[in-house]
Amino acid sequence: MRIRLLLFAGAVFALIGRAGAGSVELEPKEMAPPPNITSSEPWYFNIGLPGWLTFVSGETGLRGVNSNVNVSFNQIIRRVQSVFSLSAEARKGRFGIYGDFFYGGLGDTVYPEGLVSSANLNSDQWVVDGEVYYRLLEGSKGSLDLRAGGRYTDSYSSLNLSPNGPRIDEAATEFVNAANSDLRDLLERLLHGVLDDKNPPFPFPPLGFDEKAKLLKLIILARRHPATAHEVIRTVLRKGLNQRFSLTERWADPYIGAAARYNMSKAFYLTGRVDVGGFGVASDITTQGTVAVGCQITRAIYAELGFRYLYDHYTDDSNGFLYKVTTYGPQVTAGVSF
Repeated sequence: MRIRLLLFAGAVFALIGRAGAGSVELEPKEMAPPPNITSSEPWYFNIGLPGWLTFVSGETGLRGVNSNVNVSFNQIIRRVQSVFSLSAEARKGRFGIYGDFFYGGLGDTVYPEGLVSSANLNSDQWVVDGEVYYRLLEGSKGSLDLRAGGRYTDSYSSLNLSPNGPRIDEAATEFVNAANSDLRDLLERLLHGVLDDKNPPFPFPPLGFDEKAKLLKLIILARRHPATAHEVIRTVLRKGLNQRFSLTERWADPYIGAAARYNMSKAFYLTGRVDVGGFGVASDITTQGTVAVGCQITRAIYAELGFRYLYDHYTDDSNGFLYKVTTYGPQVTAGVSF
């Protein structure tokens, strides 16, 4: 009897031992961690403050009257009233968006010493670029992006005239006594080109050109009545040359382009960007390019020194507005990335 009990107890302990051993073998399988999942790409942000030292050359016009523009940086900086520029970029993985904003306000007052005592010229221009891009290549040595976007340009110009009262009184007498064939040349000489400046101090269309034709027509009509001609001509000149003219033009163009970066070392790199657009949508052609050498001052702060070029050939057939202008010059940029 005692022997049977010992055998039974041994069998029970053996089963418990096997059950325990089985549970230890299953535990790792039940508690095994799930497969590794690759974490999502982080966001990358970049904010820059470009300082563009511009030169301007080209041609502006209105209703068939064109003005040549060739203005150096020294001439521009003396007439700057306000300027602001900002660029921003956001990227996640290979896809990103980029925006660039530039605003420049220019102003100048000329004193032609003729029928007009002073002429105040003002010009405000906004240029906004917005694009999306795909990072085609990326490695330790740099990157290459394919880009597509649009460029919006808003151009506002105004001309404020102040008449020269004493000179107008003298001119009225000259117009009364002049021969009909001399009236046009006399008016041109007394206006000193203020209404159709051929060489403006910055890109500025000849806003007052139509007013010159109106003045000539009214002077000819006034001369038909000699008794009142002097007073009528004086009134015509005072009123016609005490005016404000303004023009606003807005247009937007699509463009395509590319951007690249080459890392020369951990701190220094080369970067460039180029685009071309217009394609007749608004401008006949618009193109922009930048190239710069950069320095990664800290992990987040960088600085770049380069050159920027922007060309736009736009015409508005409704009023004959022409903007065929190249803006170019060195550009200094400071920014942060995170």
